Amino acid sequence: MYTTLVILPCHSIWKGGNSLGESRDEWHLVNFQIEGYDHLAFKDHIIQSIEYIKSDPHSFLILSGGQTKAESGPISESLSYYQLATQLVEDEHKSSILSRISTEEYARDSFENVIFSICRFYELFNKYPDKITIIGFEFKRDRFLKYHLYEALNFPLHRVKYIGNSPTPKDLSDIEKQIYFKDLDDSEYKFAVKFFQEDWYGIRKPLASKKASRNPFKRWHGYAHSNPSLSKFLLLLQQEVELDNEDIRKLLIDAPWISTTL
Repeated sequence: MYTTLVILPCHSIWKGGNSLGESRDEWHLVNFQIEGYDHLAFKDHIIQSIEYIKSDPHSFLILSGGQTKAESGPISESLSYYQLATQLVEDEHKSSILSRISTEEYARDSFENVIFSICRFYELFNKYPDKITIIGFEFKRDRFLKYHLYEALNFPLHRVKYIGNSPTPKDLSDIEKQIYFKDLDDSEYKFAVKFFQEDWYGIRKPLASKKASRNPFKRWHGYAHSNPSLSKFLLLLQQEVELDNEDIRKLLIDAPWISTTL
């Protein structure tokens, strides 16, 4: 039985190609992803995820990311990652490893990467994970651990592992790289952490507006039906409400990971 949920938050859509993700032309990238060769980090996330589940037989990998780009057509980030993963797994391990990978095709931001992957795990196994491992960007560590798992979901952090890597802006000089990484940290706070500090669940503007822009095909999940113990909580997240973060979190009282001190 699987006890560890491995979450890989997706960041782009792989178009396919002979370089297996090495060429940036194989990815749908926005401007800020080009300078840091982010596509190489995306591929590394996939490889690290595969290696992780190979090393831990009790782990199951969920690739999380929705149909976020109109120019890509109705192809989810997670499906494109899965297609790349099928070509990165060594042949002698292919069938066993691919049987332990699934997709979550509705997430539009990092909080949804977490909660929807937890919900998807329940859909697959009729239980919630005992442990969670997230494989992503190092500069997003605090966002995931402090604001999504600890604050928003009250998930015990001693049962969470975060494995992070960084972009590789290899065309820049050493001084330019210092500026690049400072700007990266500043942008992480300015455009994400700053808002999640006030709006744990991303249900108000500007986080809600950003999510709406990442759903050009108007896709809607069914996790409120497949996860009955989280139903009220998940339905509330579909609304723009004025409730305090703590009041929203109280709707998680039936979640099995919630401590008795909530």
